[in-house]
Amino acid sequence: MLLPLAILLMGLWERERGAEDWAAFAAERDRLAAVVADLEARAPRDGRPDFRLQFRHGGQNYGGPYAVVKAREARDEAGTLAAVMAWRRLLPPVAIAGGAVAAGLSLLVLLAGAGLGGLGRGSRDTLVRGFSLVRRLLPAVLSVQILAATAGFVAVAAFEAGILVQGGLTGGGMKLMGFAVVAVGATVLAAGGALLGLRRALDAFEPDPLPILGRRISPAEAPGLWRLTEGLAERMGALKPEALVVGLTEGFFVTAGPAVLEPGGARLAGRILYVPLPHLALMRGDETAAIIAHELAHYAGGDTAYSQRFLPIYAGVGRSLDAVAEREGGALGLLGPSLRLGLFVMERFHLAVRHWSRVREFAADAAGAGVTSPAASARALLRYGAVGPRIAETLEAAAGAPDAAPPDLVAAVLARAATDGLADPAAHLEEGQAHPTDTHPPTRERVAALGQAIDGELLAAAGAAPPPHALGQLAAYFADPAALCRTATQDFLGAVNAREAALRAHLEAAAAEVGTEAQVLHANHRPRGLVLAVAGSLFAAAALAIALLGIPKISAHEARVVLAVALVLAALLGGAGAVILRRGDPVSLVLSPEGLRAPGLDRTIPWDAVADLDMTSGQGAMATRLLLPPGASWPERVRGGRNVKLDPKRRIVTVTVGLPRGMKPQDFADLIGRYRAAHQARLILAEAARTRSPEARPV
Repeated sequence: MLLPLAILLMGLWERERGAEDWAAFAAERDRLAAVVADLEARAPRDGRPDFRLQFRHGGQNYGGPYAVVKAREARDEAGTLAAVMAWRRLLPPVAIAGGAVAAGLSLLVLLAGAGLGGLGRGSRDTLVRGFSLVRRLLPAVLSVQILAATAGFVAVAAFEAGILVQGGLTGGGMKLMGFAVVAVGATVLAAGGALLGLRRALDAFEPDPLPILGRRISPAEAPGLWRLTEGLAERMGALKPEALVVGLTEGFFVTAGPAVLEPGGARLAGRILYVPLPHLALMRGDETAAIIAHELAHYAGGDTAYSQRFLPIYAGVGRSLDAVAEREGGALGLLGPSLRLGLFVMERFHLAVRHWSRVREFAADAAGAGVTSPAASARALLRYGAVGPRIAETLEAAAGAPDAAPPDLVAAVLARAATDGLADPAAHLEEGQAHPTDTHPPTRERVAALGQAIDGELLAAAGAAPPPHALGQLAAYFADPAALCRTATQDFLGAVNAREAALRAHLEAAAAEVGTEAQVLHANHRPRGLVLAVAGSLFAAAALAIALLGIPKISAHEARVVLAVALVLAALLGGAGAVILRRGDPVSLVLSPEGLRAPGLDRTIPWDAVADLDMTSGQGAMATRLLLPPGASWPERVRGGRNVKLDPKRRIVTVTVGLPRGMKPQDFADLIGRYRAAHQARLILAEAARTRSPEARPV
């Protein structure tokens, strides 16, 4: 609200100033017109000079015929300025209208966002309808607001730029006017880019399939699990899953959207229930039933269908805000109000979504407890947190050394849990359960909502180590649990190896991108040399013209002085240009796989020694600041190192180099980034090779 209101208030203030300025310049124009008329009337008709004619302007007195000439010039300039001031009076109404429209839309969006967010807390259908309306209208509203604010800002800037010419159309005023035009142009371009991005944000959006690391399992392969699931669905009056997927990662969850199974890339659609094998082995039967019933309750409550309706809307609004955020930095803050309005709307709906997420999770817990028992549901929630660390530890160890991983990771999880015990359930009371699409309230609140007290007996039951026959529990769910666990282990390790191979290929490509040879960058001094040489030639030509033709209306002594100055400038500029062109482009920087070397430093700065760096550009040069850690070798400046600045106290080395020929600032930054990335890639590859070597593995 503040920026649009500021534009509005500036427009109101400028309207008063514009009228006053126009009146003042119009009066000056009329006064000078009268002065010119008087001087012309008093000038002799025979053309003789009359030095009684006097005109004072700009602190200077002019007499005779020159008085009439200067008076006419002043009159014409005043007429031009009066015309500028008349045109300038048209700008404040634009600023007022732009600021008013932008401020009004800000207020409208604020009220609508708060109102729809509040209504959405009363009904999920209202939330989806309201958010769908926002998704359709917000890009258009933000576009109109950006247009209005940009028009108002341009009008304000153009009006204030008129101050620069009030003292006359001088060179300094015109330069400042040029800077103002550049700033306004950059703002308009940024606003235009944001508008194009908002237009693209209106395109249809299809959510990407949910990736699941697991296998679809048929009723013949999991007769017990299918019987349990379908029986719970019938008792709850919930829709049955159309597909069961089992794997090693994630927790229990349901989805009704498109999914893709890894490995293999098989695609699924419809109602899917994912079941993690390690949890089935580590949890009691009634705990597993309570959790599956909880997930099926999301079908009964329409939660998955709600999520599928909500996701495209949410993504569309997010893309609209991304389009504005991408251009905010180049718009002098002009896009800030639009971006913050969108974020406010998102925050209102976030609160409503979180409200319904909590409500539905509590309702699903109650539904699960209804077909099992509140005690089983509470114990399942606590045990879920207790078994999680042991599963994560086992899978992380296997992912870190897949070649040494056991063939059955479910059995490995049970062995670790039997040896180390489960984690303390009390340590996970404030956590929410992991879920790929929703948030969950803290476990403490969910247990309390079930009417169960978290006492020592409940915590002890939830944290009890699995019995020796725990692995045999899987036989109640699957026809061949051992083969299934081995297959799931192979899938997990295969996915780990595939991702490691992809990462290794990416690192190898990054390391190979810069090659092994050093790249020498040369400063582009040729344009500077050409400019100096041309300038020297022009002064030489001027000196020759003066020597041959002279300078009218000045004395011979003055002509000789001007000739001498022209010759000196021709020699200095031409000589400097010739020297620069003869020397060629000097080396400004040497980049190698090992590090960075500047001619002004006594040593190469290894990439290992660069803790951080940043770059700034200006006037055709790039200043690169390197932060060296305390243990790194500190370089010294050598003779001629004018482009190097050392700050030992802050451990910062600044190297300023001219951009090589044909290279833009972003190209230079990308080049430095590639060398750093290549170095990091080589380090990671070397460490991975060392870890994989037989000598590095523990016996």
